[in-house]
Amino acid sequence: MESTVQPQGEGYLMVRVTTARGAIPLADASVRIRKEEADDSGILYALQSGRDGLTRKVALPTPPISFSESPNGGGVPYASYSVDVFKEGYSPLYFQNVPVFPTVVSVQPAVMIPLPELFTESDAEGEVIVTPPENPGTDLN
Repeated sequence: MESTVQPQGEGYLMVRVTTARGAIPLADASVRIRKEEADDSGILYALQSGRDGLTRKVALPTPPISFSESPNGGGVPYASYSVDVFKEGYSPLYFQNVPVFPTVVSVQPAVMIPLPELFTESDAEGEVIVTPPENPGTDLN
């Protein structure tokens, strides 16, 4: 009997860290890419943003590309990850359900807000941003 397991795909993710409504890149921000689990055990990458505000491109597992090649492709055509962004003097950001598609470079924008004077990162709760998952079975018309 032959196995019908589909090969796993691979997609890519970069994070663009900025401030001033996206106008100014932020260097040296700490970026964690995690599986969807809430604890730290799911950390896949710990990165730093460069002078241009971008992290390096990292490869992440995704469903097979065949899932996105037809309307009934066999499942959700992307993998979901969480992204946490920290920089001293700024309110932390927590992104959930960040989609990564096979063979595609996804860029997650992270627009950081400076903390008021006399605030520290521990004073700031941070902002949790949840990308609503797509429902492949929903007709939008």
